[in-house]
Formats: sequence, structure tokens, C-alpha cells
Amino acid sequence: MNLRALRYLVALAECLNFSRAAERCAVTQSTLSIQLRKLEEYLGVTLFERDRTHVALTAEGREVLELARTIVRAADEIVAVARRARMRGTCGKSPCEAREAAAEPAEALIDDINCRRMPGD
Repeated sequence: MNLRALRYLVALAECLNFSRAAERCAVTQSTLSIQLRKLEEYLGVTLFERDRTHVALTAEGREVLELARTIVRAADEIVAVARRARMRGTCGKSPCEAREAAAEPAEALIDDINCRRMPGD
């Protein structure tokens, strides 16, 4: 289980459409579907009832969704706190030092965005 799979779970639960959820997560439908199947296998429960025209959360899916949302929000907050802490490090520095200090959070943000867009696991 990983944070990316939990993000996919939240997206599909909110969109109830594989195409829109995949677009929202910047991955292919196939990647989204595979990762959610892996999550279901890992957890040992079916999270979504699916057919060609319908997607719905199961009772187990609704329970897992609430925890997944909490975890995703907490992870996002951890990233935000770390970024703010890094940015505070730029006060009182020379322009060169400030530029250097600001580059680190920018690189971390780019890495974070790239990680979210990279299919995997």
C-alpha cells in the first residue's frame, strides 16, 4: 500500500468515473485501475463495484475512503509544513543565499509533482 494508491482511491471515489479520476491524477486509466486492484488485493476487500457503465463504493470502500482521505490530507500537510519551514530559512540572508535556500523547496515541489504524476508501484 502506498500514498499514490490512496490518492487514486480518493479521486475515483469523488469522480465515480475512471476516465475523470485518471485525468485528475495525471495517469492513464489502466494505471489507475491496476493500482486500485493492487490496493484491493493488499487489503483483501473490494473497494468499488464496477461494470461498464457504473462505479460505486462498496461498504468496505466507504470505510477505507475516510481513512484514506485523512492520510492524504495529513501527507499534504506534512509537505506544506516542511515547505514553510524551508522558506523561513531564507529570512535575513543575502540575495545569493536566499536564492539558494529558495531553490531547495522549488526542487522539492517539482519532485513531488513529478512523483504524483509518475505511475508506478
